[in-house]
Amino acid sequence: MAIFFALSNSVVRHYFAEYDVIEEGYLGKAVFLPEYLGYGGTLFLITLIAVVWYVIIDWNEESNKLVIEM
Repeated sequence: MAIFFALSNSVVRHYFAEYDVIEEGYLGKAVFLPEYLGYGGTLFLITLIAVVWYVIIDWNEESNKLVIEM
């Protein structure tokens, strides 16, 4: 498994460098959240996302509504 990740990382880095993916901004704009929200707002946002994630996961454990049958 580690070999797959090492090889895929190497290939992706090569193509990113060849086609200037990061320099051209194809992946979007880098955002430093404390610059926009402040440190308190950033910590609040991250905590809120984690709590919402936990509530959804806990609900799904009981109901299995988000499970895809295979």
